[in-house]
Order: sequence, then C-alpha cells, then structure tokens
Amino acid sequence: MIYLVLVSILWSFSFGIIKYGLPGIDSAFISFMRNLIALIFFSTLTIYNFKKFSFDLRLILIGVIQFGLMYVFYIQSYEYLPAYLIATFTITTPIFVGLSSQFLINGSFSLKGFIAVILVLIGSYMMQFNIANPIDYWTGFLLIQVANICFAFGQVMFKKWQSNNSSTDIIHNFSQMFFGAVLITSIFFFSNSDNTQLLTTLNLLALLFLGLVSTGFGFLAWNIGATKISTEKLALMNNAVIPIAILNSYLVFGEAISFMLFLPGLLLFYVAFKLIS
Repeated sequence: MIYLVLVSILWSFSFGIIKYGLPGIDSAFISFMRNLIALIFFSTLTIYNFKKFSFDLRLILIGVIQFGLMYVFYIQSYEYLPAYLIATFTITTPIFVGLSSQFLINGSFSLKGFIAVILVLIGSYMMQFNIANPIDYWTGFLLIQVANICFAFGQVMFKKWQSNNSSTDIIHNFSQMFFGAVLITSIFFFSNSDNTQLLTTLNLLALLFLGLVSTGFGFLAWNIGATKISTEKLALMNNAVIPIAILNSYLVFGEAISFMLFLPGLLLFYVAFKLIS
C-alpha cells in the first residue's frame, strides 16, 4: 500500500506541471516524450541485467493500453480543461477498474456498474457550470474517460499477468511496457503534419521530471503496489491522488475553483464509487 500512497502524492503535482510547465506544447509530443524518456531509462536496467529479461508480447500490449493510449487521451484533455477538473475526472477510474476486473475474470458487467456510470454523468453535468464553454468541457471530459478506461484496464491486465508470472522479474522487464507505449504514441506524434517543437528550459525540465519520475518511477511503483493488494483496494487507491491534486491546483498553481458548484458533483462521484466497490 505504501507504494501507491507515495505515487499518489507524486502524481498530484503532475496535473499542474503539465498544464503550466508545458503550455502550448503538442499533446502527442508530450505523450511520446514521457514514454520515450522512461523507455531509455528502463532499457538501461534491462541491459544491465539481461539474464533476467524475458520477452513477453503481453507486456508490450499492456504498455500500449496502460501507458500509451492512456497518455494520448489524457494529455490532450489539457487543451480543454483546467488541471483541477482533469484531476477530478480521474475519479471514475476505480469504477472502470471494477468493471475491467468483472470483464476479465467473470466476462460480464454488473447492474451496479452501469448505475455508477450514470451517476458519474449526472455529477459531471453539475460540474460543467464551472466552465464557460460546454463543448470544451464535454470534449475534455470524454477524453479523460477514455484515458481512465485505458489506465484501469491496463492495471487489471498487469495484475492478472503478474499472478500468472510471479517468477518473472518486473523491474528488468518493465521496459517492454514502455516499448509498447512508445510504439503507439509515436504513431500519433509522427502522423501529425507539424511535429517540430520549440522547447524552453522550463519545458525540458518538466518533460524530464514527468518522464523519469512521474512516468518511469511512478508507473513502476504503482504496478508493483497493485500486485500486492486486492482489486477493491486498488480501485480505492486510484482516487487517493484526487483531493491532493485539487488542493495543489488551487493552492500551488492558483486555479479558481467554485466549490459551491464543484462539491455536489463530487459527492455524486463518491456515491458512484461506493456503489461499485
């Protein structure tokens, strides 16, 4: 559990760093570079102790989903929403963790899961009054939900993979997941007609922090922690980052939050989570 707590604190700062440390930078480029930096780092660990490396296509596929597609949709949402709302909308991830677990293990979804999704939509509608442009709001919301689905499904897939491959060393094989992520994010980046990015020193520092610390160390520690707890506790910990990130956005990055409009929607999100858990 300590792994997940530490990563939650770490990730709470990432929302503001992306929003204010990389303004105007192409989202596909950010997604690609975060994974590429992490891939380079973990590849050195793989090469350092290559005897513990074991090629597994499933790890590459998990990386495509959990790190690659998730980042593509998640980072693009920063073009439409303030950081505190992006952090808030990740609250649906535990619901998708539960639904993913039901699908991968039981091959079905429960009625409670669908009710929880409806409550999330209602809560989200209540929160939209914080945003002047409803089109931007719902575009950002949908992007975050797709990202949440990818992250949740990837977590459950990795947890299931690890239970069947407990003898495989995670650290020296983690590069395969980032290889998959780099593959998919590079497609989105290089297919963009304008892939030239002019970066400031602040941009470079933000990318290095996000790539090495938030993405590299963060995902390693999170996935290791996920293998040590139940699916129910994993779903719960997916929400630990949210209140910290909201406070960071408000206190550290100075974002304006209308709590009178924000809290009722947040309450419905919490009811949805309790329903699915």
